[in-house]
Amino acid sequence: MKRYTKKAYVFAAILSLVLYSIGIITGIYIQKQSQNSVEARLEQIQRSIENTQLEYLYINSLGEKISCDSFKILVDETTNNVWQIGDELVKLESESNNEKFVELKKEYSLLSIRAWILNNYFKNKCNSDDKVILYFYSIPCDQCIIQGKILDDLRENELKGKLKVFVLDINVEEPMVELVKKTYKINGTPSIVVENKTFYGLVEKNKILSSV
Repeated sequence: MKRYTKKAYVFAAILSLVLYSIGIITGIYIQKQSQNSVEARLEQIQRSIENTQLEYLYINSLGEKISCDSFKILVDETTNNVWQIGDELVKLESESNNEKFVELKKEYSLLSIRAWILNNYFKNKCNSDDKVILYFYSIPCDQCIIQGKILDDLRENELKGKLKVFVLDINVEEPMVELVKKTYKINGTPSIVVENKTFYGLVEKNKILSSV
């Protein structure tokens, strides 16, 4: 009886070791797949940024020749691209913070500023009734999460098709970001710039609607 008990213990020990080893191998495989997925998404973001940069060069090359109707189509398309790139970067924020991600975030910041300037130019040139907001956030920042949801809600509801929001991480180390922060006296988050006026702290929906 003792012999069978001893064999059972040995079998259980071997089984535990095998299961433990499988768990480690599975974990490594999942981690590797996750890393590959993140890298693939970063590559996709890189291509999106490069394509959008080319679109901006094309718009700039047209200069004053372009009609407001054509201008709006191009501006809306590139603005939507910038928003999608930013949304994907935010999703990857918790999954990746490697050197490539940091560099892409810098490139995105410049892209976001360029899009913001272009939209303001279009608004003035073509007397557009679009609403343009520059939004500064940081991580971690609980109020920034709330502010982001308020802006998303406005984009999807009250100001659907009219509100253009351009997002900047206040902690990105980039000279152009520093210049914009200095210009609008941004020293904390959340902060938003509406019609060249800066609002500090969490801004409620009704206040934004009355300001745009």
